[in-house]
Amino acid sequence: MNKTLCQGLTWLLIATVFQITVAAQEAPSIQQLWQKDLQRQILASELTELTSESGSFMALQRQALTSYNKGTAILVPDWAERPVSPDYLDTLRQRLNDYGWHTLAIMPPPPAEFSLEPDSTTYQQLLAERMRAAMGEAQLQGGNIIVIGKGSNAALLNRLYNTDQLESPAAYIMLGVYLADVTLNRELAGYIAQQSIPTLDISHQRDNRFVTANLKLRQQLVQRNLKTNYRQRQLSGTFYDEDIHAWVLKEITGWLHSLGL
Repeated sequence: MNKTLCQGLTWLLIATVFQITVAAQEAPSIQQLWQKDLQRQILASELTELTSESGSFMALQRQALTSYNKGTAILVPDWAERPVSPDYLDTLRQRLNDYGWHTLAIMPPPPAEFSLEPDSTTYQQLLAERMRAAMGEAQLQGGNIIVIGKGSNAALLNRLYNTDQLESPAAYIMLGVYLADVTLNRELAGYIAQQSIPTLDISHQRDNRFVTANLKLRQQLVQRNLKTNYRQRQLSGTFYDEDIHAWVLKEITGWLHSLGL
């Protein structure tokens, strides 16, 4: 192989590596793709950007449609979901406006950072930062602040409340709460029982096995800890059905009314 050909192949290899590197750097993240998708789907008036210690992130906001303002409901999707998840959240962020609640649905931290482990703090720290930013925005609206969390993020929020890393809301609603680890999922029952926030624990009979595994244990630990402001409800029926969405909304608004909210 002559010298000229070798130099040509070397430069070709360098150019190829450079192009691959540039393409990798320019490839949008899942969260960026989600944000672009939301910008196409959602009215510009509902899109907002909040700023946390680690940077800005997208949230969806809607004003109450009543003459009175009860406060703000902060909605937190599961770690691999968007704020417009058809599994309860999108319905709730729109329908709660009819009951006097301003809604603020936040984008969860990047899925690539997600980890279940208690000593893996990156994702939990990002979640805590975003929640603090959302709480600050909610305080500007006045009234009470409630939080509706879903799936594993609902579980991680319990950890954060239990360790006083987040300010407690007036009420906390969990939708299909779980951690996909047998030991950590049992520990979750203890976190729920120990934190004093009024808590509504909603699950569905078709939720994954981690959601339904410790329903009885959660009730037992709550009773042992004398937590009287805990209610557990398990629903039945078909996922994504309008009747189920209406049922979840009724459970939430009825329970909040019983708390005087």
